[in-house]
Amino acid sequence: MRKHLSKKRVVLAAIVVVALAIASGVAYAYFTATGAGSGSATVGSSAGLTITSTAVTGLYPGGADVTVPVHITNSTSSNEYVNQLSGAFVTNGSCVTGWFHVDTQTVGATVNKGATLDTSATVRMLDPGVDQTLACAGKTMTIDWSSN
Repeated sequence: MRKHLSKKRVVLAAIVVVALAIASGVAYAYFTATGAGSGSATVGSSAGLTITSTAVTGLYPGGADVTVPVHITNSTSSNEYVNQLSGAFVTNGSCVTGWFHVDTQTVGATVNKGATLDTSATVRMLDPGVDQTLACAGKTMTIDWSSN
């Protein structure tokens, strides 16, 4: 056993123990302080998107649903999120908005700055049980689009 505990080994072991003690002491030597301050941040605002659609054809009282392509253009300097797209027909003379329906479309997408997102919506002309010929036949109807 004596062979294993030579003077050199004892000195080396002592140096290692001292070095570890110093190193662990350095690791735990630090200052603590508290502080406070304030800063500011400016949050941008949502900018308007341009929403357009192509002309809708084939609307008849009680007729089939018509799919209309819709284009959402973001000409702002930041990306804009579009959750839902909705539309409403605008009354034209005696052809009233209540005779038409636009299905709300869940878009759930970000329109990148300077880009256009193409989607679609479904529209239909309702049959309220009254003659709509004189009121609506041949009229151009406007759809006001909105998103949130």
